Amino acid sequence: MQKNKALMVSAGLFFSCSVMGAGAGTQAPTVVPVMNGGQVRIAVSNTSPNLFTVPGDRITAVDSLDGALTSNVQTESGGVVVTTVNKKPFTFILETECGLNLSIQAVPRQGAGRTIRLVSDLPGTGEKAGAWEIPTPYESLLVSISQAVRGGKLPAGWYQLPVTEEALQPPAGLSARAEAVWAGHSLKMVRFAVENKTLSVLNIRESDFWQPGIRAVMFGRPVSRLPAGACMDVYVIRGGEGR
Repeated sequence: MQKNKALMVSAGLFFSCSVMGAGAGTQAPTVVPVMNGGQVRIAVSNTSPNLFTVPGDRITAVDSLDGALTSNVQTESGGVVVTTVNKKPFTFILETECGLNLSIQAVPRQGAGRTIRLVSDLPGTGEKAGAWEIPTPYESLLVSISQAVRGGKLPAGWYQLPVTEEALQPPAGLSARAEAVWAGHSLKMVRFAVENKTLSVLNIRESDFWQPGIRAVMFGRPVSRLPAGACMDVYVIRGGEGR
C-alpha cells in the first residue's frame, strides 16, 4: 500500500463541533485503556448483566478466583456477558485470543448493566482490518475509511479508541481539540473540533492542515471560510503505528 502522499477528500456530510447526546434511555460504552498483564478497576452492575468486549480481539476465558461471578457467557462477536450479585469488590481474570491477560477489580453497584470496551495495544488486534486494508488501492482505501467513519459505520475490523495525546497544529488563528479516535490495521482517524479564535472570517482549505504523517484531511462539511468564533469538524487520517 502506497503511503507517499496525502489525500484531500471533500466531505459530503455536516458534522457540528458540539457533542451530540445519546438518545433517551441509551448508555454509551465505557472505553477503558488496558495494558497486557495489568490490572484495572471497573464499576459493574450487581443487578443487571454487564458486557465486556476487546475491539479487534475475542475474549476466550473469564475466571473469578473466589466464585464472585454468578455467570459468564461468551457472545458470537467475541465479547462476554458477566453477572454478579456480590456487594463487595472482587477480582476476576480475563484472557483473549490474541494473548491479552488482564486482572479486573470489579466494584459492584446497583443499576443498569454496563458495556465495557477494553482497548489494548496488543499486536494482532488489527488483523481483521488488515485483511482488506492491505490489498485496497491507497486512495480508494482512504476514501472508504473516510466515508464509513463519517457516516457512522466503522469499517470491518476498525474500533474506537479513547482520546489521549492526539494533536493537530492548525493554521494561525485556529485552535484544534481531538474529540474522537478510530483505528484499524495500519491507519487511524481522528476527529478534531477546530474553532476560529479571531475576530475575523478566515479562509481555510483542507491542505492547510497537512503535516508530516498525515495521509488525508477531510472537512466535516464543505466550507472555504470560517466566521469568527465558528467551529467545525476536521477529520485526519494518520498512520496507526505505535497506537
